[in-house]
This record gives sequence, C-alpha cells and structure tokens, in this order.
Amino acid sequence: MTFVICNKPFLMKLKKEDLERIRLAKDLLTVNKRYHITIDDLSQQTQLNRTKLQFGFKQVFGVSIDDYRILLRMEKAKELLEQTEKSVKEISSLVGYRSMGSFSTMFKKVYSKSPTEWRNGLHG
Repeated sequence: MTFVICNKPFLMKLKKEDLERIRLAKDLLTVNKRYHITIDDLSQQTQLNRTKLQFGFKQVFGVSIDDYRILLRMEKAKELLEQTEKSVKEISSLVGYRSMGSFSTMFKKVYSKSPTEWRNGLHG
C-alpha cells in the first residue's frame, strides 16, 4: 500500500538498519516457512514497528507481507503437485490451509487453474 499525498506516492525513509530488518522479516517468512507468523510477531522479531515493517516491506519488495506469504504457500503447493503424488487435501494442509476449499480458491486465483488441473498438466 502506498500513501498518495497530493497525487504523489509517499515513500518511507528507511535507514540501512531498517532495510536489514525488513530483509530479516523476508528471511523469516521464506527460509523458515513461517506461514502463520503474525505481523506483530514479525515486528517483535525484527524490532521494527508494525507500520514501518509493513510499508517498508511493500516498498522494498513490491508486495505486501500477506501477499508474499500467500505466494510462498502457492509456490510450495505447486512444487508438491508437480513432484509428489500427495492428495490436494494433504498438500493444502502441508502449506498451512485448514480448508481445502480456501486453498483451491487461492491456488486458482494465483495460477488461473485449479490444483487438479495444474497437476494434470493443464498449466502450460
């Protein structure tokens, strides 16, 4: 989310240490597959306030923390669909979804194909 003031985007001034902490937040999400970590927990672990963390993450990486987390989950799901015989229900659980319906809806939103269509080779 970018603030627009007088039709000009607002960019937050970020210090070198802020950038390092924002990168740490990304690493916590990426490397540790922390699908359910809250913004407050990330804020605490990176020692950045919520606002700076959220706006800074979007500014640096071009995507919100929540959208980045979704993309990570969908990439992992796609990989599991292509490389394993696990059921869609099992994959949805492995990537942190409690509801297979919610998982399938999000997968289709991201890839324009259902998980089953993707697995059956209809993605390319």
